[in-house]
Amino acid sequence: MILGEYLATGGMPEVVLIWMETEDLNKCGKRLADLIEAYRQDFSKYVKKYQIKYVEIIFNEVPRLMGRKFKYSRLAGNWRKRELAPALDLLLKASVVHDVRHTSASGIPLGGTVNPDRFKTIFLDIGLAQTVLELDLAEWILKPETCLVNRGSIAEAFVGQELLAYSNPARKASLYYWHREAHSSNAELDYLLQQRQNIIPIEVKSGSRGTLCSLHLFLKEKSSVSSLGVRFSGYPFSVQEYLHSYPLYAVANLMRDEIKVG
Repeated sequence: MILGEYLATGGMPEVVLIWMETEDLNKCGKRLADLIEAYRQDFSKYVKKYQIKYVEIIFNEVPRLMGRKFKYSRLAGNWRKRELAPALDLLLKASVVHDVRHTSASGIPLGGTVNPDRFKTIFLDIGLAQTVLELDLAEWILKPETCLVNRGSIAEAFVGQELLAYSNPARKASLYYWHREAHSSNAELDYLLQQRQNIIPIEVKSGSRGTLCSLHLFLKEKSSVSSLGVRFSGYPFSVQEYLHSYPLYAVANLMRDEIKVG
């Protein structure tokens, strides 16, 4: 599965070139490790000495927390937000980390109803993220379907990475998600996309199965601004009433061709 190859190596140009020329995951893994070390060595060039340890903490912890609401209390160690928040801001500005901001999605633009205290984070590259986590990259080649199911957060981060890559290069792109916390109905959508005056809810399913309860609920509650949804999963291309299904590898198709609404 070609997607499995990309999920193993990530999209860093040198690593992709090594894979294309050698198909040697050990060499790819070594180059990824070298890049991670290069990032760490660069911290001292761009931050004050006392900040280095905080930047390293965020750098190491973001891959572990991908797919989850970011909370400073979830980071390893006993640290305060006031110590770590500036470090996160530095990595966000450098595009080493990207935030996925929570929005109520009550209207257009999506950024108009953002809650600054609620967000998720993804790393700049899934190959680098898995290297930080010391995951076995070979499993993507040997058992891609099983690996997808077991590494749902990587699949979700991959889609986020692709949404950013295919966004308008003339302006800095933003990622959004929706989460409703309620005792009777807890729901979350991985991403929201704005197309003209429409909001497109997106669910990422790392396998070919899985319910779409959150997407159904969102479409019911936000019918005035959202009439259809998108699923990225192991399913092939299909359109069923209000649901447009795309294979995981086809984020570019969604970004290139606006969905016809109505």
